[in-house]
Amino acid sequence: MREVATLAAGNGAGASVDQFALGYWLVALTLGISVLGAVVGLACLVHSARSVQFRLVWLVSAAISLGGVGVWLATSVAMLGLRVPGSAIRYDSGRLIAALVVSIVTVLAALLTIGRKPRLTLLLPGGLVLGLGIALTHYLGIGSIAVQGSVDVTGWLAAVSAAIGVITATATLWSFQAVRFPLARAATVLLFGVGVAATYYTALAALHFDVDRSAKVPEGVELFDFVFPMFVIGLLALTIPISAVLIAPDRREFAAPPKPRRPKLEPAS
Repeated sequence: MREVATLAAGNGAGASVDQFALGYWLVALTLGISVLGAVVGLACLVHSARSVQFRLVWLVSAAISLGGVGVWLATSVAMLGLRVPGSAIRYDSGRLIAALVVSIVTVLAALLTIGRKPRLTLLLPGGLVLGLGIALTHYLGIGSIAVQGSVDVTGWLAAVSAAIGVITATATLWSFQAVRFPLARAATVLLFGVGVAATYYTALAALHFDVDRSAKVPEGVELFDFVFPMFVIGLLALTIPISAVLIAPDRREFAAPPKPRRPKLEPAS
């Protein structure tokens, strides 16, 4: 999946788009960011299941961590490695912001849908909402790409990308709700990170660039100028839910009412 076909307009020469122009270390960084967002987000989800008064606060924190960092920030960083030979690349900041909003909102909607306990009737629609949200986030992100020429999308690869997103989301939510021992939780966050990366790279492979070297440089922002501040803000923002998770009381001890103490009987005198 390293190369995406392009056509240099005007001379008919073939070219290839390098998705890893900065090196494969960027893939590892992308996976690490996604896993970090999942770890913090799922920790917030645990506390939301045990809390009544602050449930919505925990769910919003989980949505920001999972959607804002685990999905949007991770794949935005991955896009830094994209190079199109013969063309400058610019990005539509409005679509990038829309992708961020969609990612957070759809994660929150999915978490509200699945409820506190695993139920198949709620898990399937929740996984569908989350999976399609991940796919839409990716397509808004890569849809922000502007080159000297045109960009087309291969429909069947776009459908495969969306299917991967739905499968990843459903499996992640099921695994987190149904299997609770530590090793399973570690596998869950890794599954989420790998699934998000697979959805992104499949979506990117669906793009076909027709490059016109004589066209003017497209309008928009350079991705690094947009993503780097968001990278710093995103990682700093994670310190808030991390701190909340560390200092929040363990509500399991309050889940069951205390057992009534039996009165002691004094011996008859």
